Amino acid sequence: MLITQPNMIYSHAMPRFLPSLSALAAFEAAAKYSSFTKAAEELNLTQSGVSRQVSALEDFLGVRLFDRFGPRLVLTAAGRSYSAALTTSLNDLEAATNDVVRGFKANYAMQIGVQAGLANQWFVSLMKKFLLQAPEIKVNIQAISQNADTDLAALDVAILRGHGSWQDMTSYHLMDETVIAVAAPELIDPNQSYKPADIERFTLIQSSHRPDMWKRWLRELGEHYQGEISGPRFSQTSMVISAALTGMGLALVPYIMVQEMIAQGRLVALIDLPVSIGYKYFVVHPENKSSSKDVLRFRNWLLRETQQLRRDVAPEPRKPT
Repeated sequence: MLITQPNMIYSHAMPRFLPSLSALAAFEAAAKYSSFTKAAEELNLTQSGVSRQVSALEDFLGVRLFDRFGPRLVLTAAGRSYSAALTTSLNDLEAATNDVVRGFKANYAMQIGVQAGLANQWFVSLMKKFLLQAPEIKVNIQAISQNADTDLAALDVAILRGHGSWQDMTSYHLMDETVIAVAAPELIDPNQSYKPADIERFTLIQSSHRPDMWKRWLRELGEHYQGEISGPRFSQTSMVISAALTGMGLALVPYIMVQEMIAQGRLVALIDLPVSIGYKYFVVHPENKSSSKDVLRFRNWLLRETQQLRRDVAPEPRKPT
């Protein structure tokens, strides 16, 4: 006698109709570069290996994904559609994998944005204190550009340099930005007293996104310098500092980023006087994050940590004699 139980459905699980992950990765890379050769470089495979993977994928699907014109690849209509869907799926799979590895979803972490140079030279070491005090708060720290208006919407909180006004953001003053002229020890004679005009004796390392920095510094020191400001330019402050460390020349950089290097003797100040040139650092967060307990806890902690820095306002520059 055959006995069955009511409301129970018996079925045989069907295997998923899916190609291999390696074939999908090869196709995605080839679609991105329109080249098997460049895809192979990204995947650390041979060109022929990528080509075979894509051909196997086309055989599996029964559809041509590329039109081939010698070394150049052109996606077919089916290839374009498949590529878009595949990239989205692989991104989701990668995100899920990262969530498992880190133990929490990325969007559960507080997103903190910091200018790259400030993060490397100051903020990362400071964050150790916060994480010890609040180990239950997950954070994701990312470098942002100084012109970060387009990045701010995706952040919970950020540290920015400016004048304190950003659209739809609430800002709190952390500290004034002061800058100092520094070079490697072999370039500056510790027994000599230097004046601002002595910069003409050095190669001047410059920041390409702050081309007026040297002129502002000279003006604040009361120096009407008429010489040319020229020298190698770098796109990031951290690169400017690295160039100074190699002995390339004299660099003008935020004091907070090199304070420890000066104390260690790795860099020497031309004039031992940090100078304010009009900018300040702020901790900012979107107005709609004002009720977030994690954001408020981080903001208030950072304001306490920088309290002394707000008091240590740069003294009035010494006028040249």
